[in-house]
Amino acid sequence: MTTQRPFPIPSDLEISALDTLVRATSAFLRAHVQRIEPECAFKAMYGDDRDARVGETVLRAAVNPATTTGVNWAGPLAHATVSQTVVEMASVSAAASLIAAGMKLSFNGYASIHAPGRLVDASDAGTWVAEGMPATVRVQRITPGATILPCKLMVINAATQEQIEASNIEEVSRALLTESMALALDAAVFGAQASGVSPPGILNGVSAQTATAGGGLPALEGDMKNLMAALVAVGAGRSPIIACNPIQATAIKLLASPKFDLPVWPSNAIAPGTVIMVEPTSFASAFTPTPEFEISSQAMLQFQDSPTSDPMAGTPTKSLWQTDSVAWKTKMRGGWGMRAPHVSVVNGATW
Repeated sequence: MTTQRPFPIPSDLEISALDTLVRATSAFLRAHVQRIEPECAFKAMYGDDRDARVGETVLRAAVNPATTTGVNWAGPLAHATVSQTVVEMASVSAAASLIAAGMKLSFNGYASIHAPGRLVDASDAGTWVAEGMPATVRVQRITPGATILPCKLMVINAATQEQIEASNIEEVSRALLTESMALALDAAVFGAQASGVSPPGILNGVSAQTATAGGGLPALEGDMKNLMAALVAVGAGRSPIIACNPIQATAIKLLASPKFDLPVWPSNAIAPGTVIMVEPTSFASAFTPTPEFEISSQAMLQFQDSPTSDPMAGTPTKSLWQTDSVAWKTKMRGGWGMRAPHVSVVNGATW
């Protein structure tokens, strides 16, 4: 006997998780504007698509906010897996590509996880042993690795009623969601910040290599050798990737030989001249299965990058009700960290 869930989860879906989220968001927006049930809006937009249908609305009573550090009922509820939605953003996000290629973990009911690493070099190899002689026992150099804590990423978008009623709301929703989240992910993953509101950047505590002067192919060759040497010195370098600004990504394509086979992932969130080499297998992450979203046409919003705690004190402030607009908030929880110091960086590349 097959149990029918009231709403689909990622493992139930034959289409991608990102498509499901975008379609559900679009249907809820259209339903909100037209004042109809989400299921009716979805059927009008996409037909009777069982695999991506909008599920029943789940209502909850008013309670105090739960936190992962709560000592009562909230603490053990922080379940998380790698979000397929994040993986599907790889085409527009270098960070999503790194997440997809790295170690994927799950919180499994815990509010934090430890991902220890191991330093390995040639001295850790096995040894040939003569008959009757003792074998060598190597010391396991286990590092503390990363402590991964779930942090919250939120994106708020707003559009007029007319825009939402237009036939292209799905593509608008997709672009707004993927582009805004991709930039936020890239800025955090390839940053140098310590763990706090966001997870730590992979460059936190990493000393930059000296950029090779002179420009052109000789400078590119020198920087690549220095980046690789820094990884080899800590037991990495087997299959690294390069993350850099699109300017340097283009320069690599123009200057390097066609046989240059290291993956190059461009990102606008990385400053021009900054080139990062990282071992993906040493990167560990965990995300919630699917993002959450909420819709409002009554809120007062501050349309700025650094809103104040009092919405009436910030500018510009707009009323969604007064401007006949609708806002939707997308929320994702996740975290990451490096299990071993397998990252090197050059700032101010001259090529």
